[in-house]
Amino acid sequence: MITATDIAGSRFVSGTGRAPDPGRQAAVVAQAESTLPTVVRNLYAERLRSVELRTGAAGDRFFALTDDRGRDLTLRLDAVPLPSRTVARTHVNTTSDQHVVQLSDRMDPRQVGRALSHEVGELLAVRDRATRAAAGDPEVAGVAPSHDDLLARGRLGTAERRLGLTEEDLGRVGELNYLAARMNDATLDATRRAEARGELSALIDHSGLRPQAPAGSERYALELQAADIRRDVLDQHLTPMATDALRELAVPVERLGAADGAELREFRSRSEHARPLGTSAGAPPLPGVRPDGSPVPREELAAAAARAADRRTRAAAATLDQLRAESAATGEWPARQIVIGGGASLVGRDPDALLVDARGRWHLDPGQGIVQSPDQVRDMRTTGLGDAHQFADPTARVPRDAVRLWEDQLAVRGPVVDGTARLVPARDGHLYAHIRPGDGSSDVYVKVRGTPTVATGLPPEMVPGVDRRDVVNLPEALDAVRGQLPADSPVHARLTGATGAERTLQVLREEGVLDGLRAAGGARAALRTLDATARWERARAAAPGRVFIGDEIAENRFDVSAEGAPKTWLVAGAGGTGVANAEIILEADPEARVTLYGPNLPPALENQVQFTAMRERFVSEYGGDGRLTIDIHPDNRVGAVQMRTGPDGKPRFREGHVEAEAYVASLGRTAPMPEALQDLSERTRAGGGRVRGDLMFDQDRQYLGYGVTFETGGGQHRVEVTGAASQLLPRDVFPRDTQAALNAMAARQVPFQSGNAAPGFAPTAQQAARLASAREHGTVERHTSVPESWRRPAVAGATAAATPGVPTAGPGGPTNPVAGAARRQSVRGSATPGGPVPGSAPGPVAPGQPPRVPRPPKPGGAPGR
Repeated sequence: MITATDIAGSRFVSGTGRAPDPGRQAAVVAQAESTLPTVVRNLYAERLRSVELRTGAAGDRFFALTDDRGRDLTLRLDAVPLPSRTVARTHVNTTSDQHVVQLSDRMDPRQVGRALSHEVGELLAVRDRATRAAAGDPEVAGVAPSHDDLLARGRLGTAERRLGLTEEDLGRVGELNYLAARMNDATLDATRRAEARGELSALIDHSGLRPQAPAGSERYALELQAADIRRDVLDQHLTPMATDALRELAVPVERLGAADGAELREFRSRSEHARPLGTSAGAPPLPGVRPDGSPVPREELAAAAARAADRRTRAAAATLDQLRAESAATGEWPARQIVIGGGASLVGRDPDALLVDARGRWHLDPGQGIVQSPDQVRDMRTTGLGDAHQFADPTARVPRDAVRLWEDQLAVRGPVVDGTARLVPARDGHLYAHIRPGDGSSDVYVKVRGTPTVATGLPPEMVPGVDRRDVVNLPEALDAVRGQLPADSPVHARLTGATGAERTLQVLREEGVLDGLRAAGGARAALRTLDATARWERARAAAPGRVFIGDEIAENRFDVSAEGAPKTWLVAGAGGTGVANAEIILEADPEARVTLYGPNLPPALENQVQFTAMRERFVSEYGGDGRLTIDIHPDNRVGAVQMRTGPDGKPRFREGHVEAEAYVASLGRTAPMPEALQDLSERTRAGGGRVRGDLMFDQDRQYLGYGVTFETGGGQHRVEVTGAASQLLPRDVFPRDTQAALNAMAARQVPFQSGNAAPGFAPTAQQAARLASAREHGTVERHTSVPESWRRPAVAGATAAATPGVPTAGPGGPTNPVAGAARRQSVRGSATPGGPVPGSAPGPVAPGQPPRVPRPPKPGGAPGR
């Protein structure tokens, strides 16, 4: 990644973060496409033997290259909104060898060559290290790369002479070689050559290749010695032209010519040095360290993760004790700033805020780890989360224990409760968090101070067979059915008390309206969803332990050791969740056989570590043991669950020609209001209030999440949602075209060739760090739609791929048919196909009537842990 600090000049990026003129993105990409072959030929000809611009089947343009070992790789170029001071960044994928360079859409197109010279140099350095690690090179295998750049002022001790260059340093080497060539290029006019000379001199200064202290001072001698060390290490990587240029320019300012000296002094007077994202002078160490501050070795990871989990458990108990003691002393529930949900979003959590997190997902997932490699999340450490290379080699998977360690160490940097929470508006006009501790002790309420944050992860998955476009879950189906009935119909009251799809259909049948609804056609989508959900409910009741939503597998809520456990499994849906489910089942039961069934494989899978390794282990065509079958065909369509009884009296499930003893649905996500906000949303609407949504961006057009404002009775409450949950907008708040625009943005911001996706672990950490920074500086902006510069592909013919797990907009216009619907009391847990959600409200409340928050128990009057 090249930043404005790295390039040490003011010509690289124009503007202050605002959107550039509409043609800038296309101009930057056009310049990059014409410049990259020249950069490769002039600077990297010994490393890259061929470079050719091609057009893919989907209309996307990319460069096909071959390295000096005969290995093929691809490189795509795009111009997108990047954070302030980030000139360019590269998504390096050493698993698939498909890479993407993103250039700032605010940069001067004339400076593209210098940016590419850095990014290609850095890309080659990352690839080299991965190759050496795979070959067992002891210098890199099992060793995290150094992040102490040699070519940075102030980073070098005078006695250190056996030093190497980091990947960032090798990118700067590319810049030095590029600028030296430019300043000597006779085909350029004198002005361009002078500009290149000035930029090279500034880069020399920034890289610590000349002393800055006054001549004769004690500091001058130290800086001169450090500069000599750097030049000694650097020399073998420079072109002859660059070596000559440094000999001339890498001298104290007093020895430069008049013009060079004046320009350098002017540069020093205006130079600003920005801190990397998520770091500050007093920032705490990255998680993943021992109590003494030293890094946790790989062989100690499991033990360190266990210790961190125990510390978190004790911290959570202490926080509960403190909350209860405070309420007992004052007779009032304590007031706190609230964060609900954790995961990678913990990196942006205010340490003064009370964190309520159920310790889900990666604390429950029995798999090996996240599906990315350390190389694929190599920039994650700049957010303050953790260094993945510390615990795995470049192309291995980031281990599950590392994720647990990072999250648990971050969680205890402030007050934490292990449990769930829902926000409820009380009769006193205040907003409360109703907390249900995970240890089974008595509930606690906290009066919410400020704006609460929700980061509870991806919402529930779809039931197979529902209407995926208009009515994706039971609450939406109930609203749609009510909308087809007269407002004074007695059926409304009975539907409010229904406890599932099967019961809802029974009520409609008993009231004599079901046949009429089917005949009229206005509720066709709703009835399709009701029918599919009712079949799902019946299948789960008839075959317990054999019918699952994918999240239940990911959270280890299945048992392959029970007597008569199924041995053949059908996973409906071949996306990332389905693949993860298949792997978990195969690893849990050595005798299990799994079929992945669906119409297509998302292109992101080929770029992830998990999928390629899994094929080699389990798919016979790839040399595996044959226990996994991937049944992919465009005609494979998944409908409502089909169950029959086999000759042995046990259930069987079928899709197409595939039959199995157990069924897992991994078909994508619904998009309801987050569970923590459903009480607040329902009571606001039932009381005649209004629910409004907005998208949050910072001044650099980086997406931070969405906000929801609940207005009722002359007052309002605002909640902000970030992390994976923010990638799926509530369908009853945001129009469908807004979700489509968000999908398009996500596909460009986190290209699938990177092996990541916008709701993924590393992108979530980056989003959280930016949100924290924007809040600190008061630069959070509220938008009604995605900025236009994220919507238009800079490359002709490029199309936005759907973000995995995120619903796309179907045909039928820009509005969502359920958006703005008058949501009534929905069935508790009905939006979650696997069953009720822990922490749901204890009982129904009259529509529009705020609940009465109970008084705190007196000392000794409430059950403890």
